Amino acid sequence: MGQSPRDLDPTVSLLHFFGAEVRRRRCLLGLSQAALGRMLFQHRDLVRKIEAAERMPTKEFVERCDEVLDAHGALLGMWPMLERERSLRSANDAMVYRSEAADRSVLDWLLFEPRHLRPAATTSGSALPGVHALAQLRQRDHAEGGGATYSDVINLLDTDDTDLVGGALELAGYQAVDLGADGVAQLHYLRALDLAVASGQRLYGGYLIAVSLGHLALHCGDAQQAARLATAALRGSASLASPGVSAAFRLVLARAHARRGDKAACCTALLQADADLARRDPADEPAWISYFGEAEVADEKAHCFFDLGWYEPAQREATRAVALLNPCRVRRLGIDTALLASALARAGDLEQACVQARHAVDLAVRTASFRAAHRVAMMLAELHRHRDLPAVHEVAEYAFARSADLSPAAYATVHRPSSTAR
Repeated sequence: MGQSPRDLDPTVSLLHFFGAEVRRRRCLLGLSQAALGRMLFQHRDLVRKIEAAERMPTKEFVERCDEVLDAHGALLGMWPMLERERSLRSANDAMVYRSEAADRSVLDWLLFEPRHLRPAATTSGSALPGVHALAQLRQRDHAEGGGATYSDVINLLDTDDTDLVGGALELAGYQAVDLGADGVAQLHYLRALDLAVASGQRLYGGYLIAVSLGHLALHCGDAQQAARLATAALRGSASLASPGVSAAFRLVLARAHARRGDKAACCTALLQADADLARRDPADEPAWISYFGEAEVADEKAHCFFDLGWYEPAQREATRAVALLNPCRVRRLGIDTALLASALARAGDLEQACVQARHAVDLAVRTASFRAAHRVAMMLAELHRHRDLPAVHEVAEYAFARSADLSPAAYATVHRPSSTAR
């Protein structure tokens, strides 16, 4: 007797989504696992394991599956995300994200007590062109994604201005995350943290720990590390942090608690963040936190509520974030719109979920962004169980038809760091 197919939840991971999509397309063609295996020149047991998310496919398997199952790029478009997932599970990949890699730098930051903490950084006239260039690259990054600007940011690291280098490293780390190169992102962030410690910028160091490294840990599925980082930053900067900075730190902590399913701790952190925000005076906040406004707060809350399974509040906050975002923030609009579609799907409002899903795809394809593509893929995973409905089938095929635009070749440009990476 043949084995009964293992039930799959496509929302667990891209590997589960890939397996579910291979199974769906195989069944539509009336193929058995053995028949598909013969067409792929593989054993049927390998097909079974991949469909059951028990085995990571190779690129060759994905390419051949895409061809044999007439997927027209839909399966191949998942490969960059599958490759990243493989790296996160690998113990032998030197360039993958590792939570313990931050321990030394975070401890140095906690223990370092300079006699005089540096005031807000000032920039000499000779460095202003670099500062303006960095600001312009940040704007382009929001609109076009990391793949469009990463190499230009790396070029700014070749300077003696430590403030400019620190800012460029933080942006380079953010962009490396955006391109699916988590280990490279971690190296950039840690070098920026080391510079902040060396130059006495303690509060900015706390920001790099809680917000930059904390969000990276969340992106890599390490909620426990994200909670530790945010907690360390809050305690290590308690006497220095402005209300806005404290709120940003607490929202990362809330995200970590939500990802771990700790509703009480998440709600406590959110209430504390709201109390901080009520005391905030933008004029007294550091320049590097000036971007942090109501749209960012709504985004963080929407992710918290979605992870906790509170889909109506998640819809409300995601809608609010989208409404408040500047239209030039194309990547963030795509990510939050995809989150809104996912929340609508979970709540059973499939008609509106499909409307928002198509909009999310249209936004995501305008950017060279792994994060946007990943969020769209997970949105499609939410809709996968409803593929028998015409509206869902239509939007899924629309997204798959544009899968090549969601997988820019720029992802590969940061998988091996340059000598400036650390």
